Amino acid sequence: MPTSAHIRRHFLAWDRPLLAQAVDWLARDWAGAGPLDLSSTLVVVPTRQSGRRLREALAVHAAARGQAVFPPRVLPPDALIAFDLPADTATPLEGLLAWAHVLGEADLSALRAVFPIDPPAQTFSWALRLARNFVRLQSALTEGGLFMADVATRAGEGFSEGERWRQLARLERWQAERLAAAGLQDGHAARIRGAAAPHGLEGFERAVLLGAPDPLPLALAVLGTFAEARPVDVVVFAPEAEKEAFDDWGRPRPEAWAQRELPINDFESHVHLSADAAAQVNRMAELAGRYEAPDGALALGFAASELVPLAETALGSVGRTAFNPAGRERRQEGLFQLLAALADLAKEASFGAVEVLARCPDFGAGLQARFGAGFSLAHWLAQLDELRARHLPATLAAAVAHAERSKRYPEARRGLVVVTEIATALGGNDFSAGAVEAVAIIFAQRKLDLQREDDAALADSAAAWTDVVRQCGRAERALGALPVAAAWELALQRFGESTHAEEKPAGALELQGWLELLWEDAPHLAIAGFNDGSVPDAVAGDVFLPESLRRRLGLKTNEQRFARDAYLLHALIASRSQAGRVDLLYGKTSPAGDPLRPSRLLVRCAEAELPGRIRFLFRPLTAADAQPAWSRAWPLRPRRVEPPARIAVTALRAYLQCPFRFYLRHGLQMGAVDAGKCELDALDFGTLCHAALERLGDEAWRDCTDEAALRELLLQVFDEQVRTRYGEHVALPLVMQLEAARQRLRAVAAIQARERAAGWVIAHVERKFEVAFGHVTISGKIDRLDRHVETGAWRVLDYKTSDTAVSPETKHYGPVPGDRELPAWAMIDVGGKQRAWTDLQLPVYLHALPTLGLGISTGLNDVTCGYFNLPKAVSGTAIALWPDYTRELHDAAVACAQGVAGAVAAGVFWPPNEKVKEDYDDYAALFQRGAAASIAWEEPA
Repeated sequence: MPTSAHIRRHFLAWDRPLLAQAVDWLARDWAGAGPLDLSSTLVVVPTRQSGRRLREALAVHAAARGQAVFPPRVLPPDALIAFDLPADTATPLEGLLAWAHVLGEADLSALRAVFPIDPPAQTFSWALRLARNFVRLQSALTEGGLFMADVATRAGEGFSEGERWRQLARLERWQAERLAAAGLQDGHAARIRGAAAPHGLEGFERAVLLGAPDPLPLALAVLGTFAEARPVDVVVFAPEAEKEAFDDWGRPRPEAWAQRELPINDFESHVHLSADAAAQVNRMAELAGRYEAPDGALALGFAASELVPLAETALGSVGRTAFNPAGRERRQEGLFQLLAALADLAKEASFGAVEVLARCPDFGAGLQARFGAGFSLAHWLAQLDELRARHLPATLAAAVAHAERSKRYPEARRGLVVVTEIATALGGNDFSAGAVEAVAIIFAQRKLDLQREDDAALADSAAAWTDVVRQCGRAERALGALPVAAAWELALQRFGESTHAEEKPAGALELQGWLELLWEDAPHLAIAGFNDGSVPDAVAGDVFLPESLRRRLGLKTNEQRFARDAYLLHALIASRSQAGRVDLLYGKTSPAGDPLRPSRLLVRCAEAELPGRIRFLFRPLTAADAQPAWSRAWPLRPRRVEPPARIAVTALRAYLQCPFRFYLRHGLQMGAVDAGKCELDALDFGTLCHAALERLGDEAWRDCTDEAALRELLLQVFDEQVRTRYGEHVALPLVMQLEAARQRLRAVAAIQARERAAGWVIAHVERKFEVAFGHVTISGKIDRLDRHVETGAWRVLDYKTSDTAVSPETKHYGPVPGDRELPAWAMIDVGGKQRAWTDLQLPVYLHALPTLGLGISTGLNDVTCGYFNLPKAVSGTAIALWPDYTRELHDAAVACAQGVAGAVAAGVFWPPNEKVKEDYDDYAALFQRGAAASIAWEEPA
């Protein structure tokens, strides 16, 4: 507690807002004849935002009399304790690295009270992660002006953790020695020493602690030293009748606020339950929408900071502009994403890292600037996707090799040259040089127009990144080089945590934190996130500083946080009791979906009111409380194009499954891209197998009955295909899949030898055909046509490499769906039961046979069809024929194909099938709650 006679307390009434009263109090001796000169006054306020508001209000106050203002020096407590630190003070990064070096080199066996168990490996990454914990511990102790060496002594008798803290003090001493060897002193130590003899405050005639109910203890030590020679005024936002509820520094006394009733008149109209975070911010947006000009009339506060980004979106949806005075973290910017991609590429030149970099807008803009109008970004990305889909390159080098061998990838080849340049720059051991050179390559031809907001923001962020790189370089020179991956991690963390200060747009609503609301003077205040854990704030589970130890050390406790937050709520309500309103919003769940409780402050009431409040706060959600029913903000309106005049036979199955998805695929040419593809999909697997199976039809092999020779042929061709498509070195998932394919091909060799011995000869493979069905041509390739050498019979076979063996019947028709109406041509009677066609592949093959010039008539007596199954279980490898394929069945299938062709030609692609399984639906992400609810479809005129 302060003892100096220079420290004086003052009280301001809390029946009206603080800001105007604070201005009046600071300017109370100003007559208005000249400028308002407060330049010799140091003012300590709770946050930077409150300081900004105070400076603005002082300027307005002086301007009202036609005068200027020489403002006071306004600082929050954390800036006060860091004011004018010595030049040899280590940066936070240097302090962190010193800890990492100490922990990486320490003999942990001599520190068993701190490290009872050795880590798996005492690596630099392990040391760096742990160093962050020790820096946080130092920061917590510094608030109370303590070193780790002070803890055991200050904790007093009966303290069971003495040895642990003595060992921690030893580590802290080693960290200080490491910095001292580099000519530096730790920033925490500099702050503690500076509080006893503060520098840079000599020019101030007085100090004012203004409306700050929760200053850092170390900041109070600075003010206490200041008060030894000059006056310090403590201005409390509370009437003097409440003076016993505050200590001499204006902090709420825990014993005075622990059980205090908080008056919330008409409780149920001012406290609002919401289902979740989205519902809370939507309610705030609704409040903002009621005001024609909400700025100055409505203020928005957030006890939970994670609600702020959601609120920005919600306010935008009702036409209100939001402004976050805390600034925007740079990790939300495009440059951070670009740098994170470069960090991944620096760690490993994998193709995955290349793809992430390629999709960064700034990298794309750099390529466009470098290659000019002749370079297509769309083709660059599409060709990268095709490279992955066709070749599955594991590394940048493999991708370059594939791109150079094929004419399919001209844009990819040019772009990969640039990526290779960047990877080479990043590949050295000097982080700073590599980081600068890589960014320079990307932005070399990029011109920025600083009059454009986006370009100005990019220039500001680029300058901030340059400063971070410079800090890392200085730290490495002082304390030793870092592994490149660790340097990137550190630099990205510091850059991402830095903020970009933006200009407040005219009329924008400020999104303020809980501790800043005391300085808000808007008559209507709405506060979201009023849940326990946010208000009152609390620290739980601290492994170094549990609540009992905090109390012994004189550090801030949860009781003090509770008292502060109880006071703040009381003051916010009291200042609007005569003219204004406070709305408190709380949710059932957090943005992550975790259950939440309402704030304990909401039950600080008279005992008679408590049961009613509990029932109200914990009531079930009503329709008014719940999130509004889901609805799409706008429907998707697919572009209408001419129906395709030519389709593959496999597309018939797609139309029968869902006409609308058929249109997306074959009309609009929309297809999903698996950006994370790292193994063969079903199409890749089948393509590789088909390439080998096709060789069985070569004239030199079609009469072979030697299983071993056939097996060797199939495996040789297969391996050639793998090397051509994927290179010599493939990733582990492919190794396993390729071996599975070889197992299936070995089984095929045995079946083929037996079939040839039984008289079946492969007459044709991959035989192409085209058949006209009205205005639509259906094309395809028949995998295999066999002819029996004795009977002259033909059979049509299609290879199937799915995991399980399938029969032609179950693949081509199935139960009639009960949720949609099918046209008559899509139905078939099978054994007296109605069935629906699901595929027409084999019937269309048979229908096309007469067009191939092989002398095969339309009759089915000498022609059979079926599948050659190559399932995962090689014991199931076999030919599955369609034994009961009749003329009636064939005619019905041809009629169905004609029906599909007619519908396609007529542009009939609606309604969609809502029962397509999401796992097999490339368009599922577009159709939340069903395709019909998401699409505004217009039938052709």
